[in-house]
Amino acid sequence: MHKLIIGALAAAVATTALGAPVGVRVTGASQADGELLKDILQNVTMFGDAFNCPAPSVVEMSIIPASRIPASADYRASSEHAAYEEWDANFCGKTEPFFISFWPDPKGGSFINVIYPYPDAAPRGKH
Repeated sequence: MHKLIIGALAAAVATTALGAPVGVRVTGASQADGELLKDILQNVTMFGDAFNCPAPSVVEMSIIPASRIPASADYRASSEHAAYEEWDANFCGKTEPFFISFWPDPKGGSFINVIYPYPDAAPRGKH
């Protein structure tokens, strides 16, 4: 079971593509715990080159209830235990939305799926 994490002004550390650690302010709600949250943030940070920005300065997270994800959607995870979220990442002044899903690996850990650009038909989280 995932814990609900509410980040008022939590700070997380991500690493840029060059391996340099950067501080990222995270706000909002996520079902990911500390290590999983860090791993997802690391995946989002890897998109920085596409925005000519090494890393986001702020990420606002919001939960999307699984009941709002159509069963036939291409972006639906293969696990019935998947969690869905919208993460809006601010890369050098421009906010970019990411569709995030994650679910437990029966062998331990979790699977993560980070989709950008945000799917047109996907529901949005609440901010």
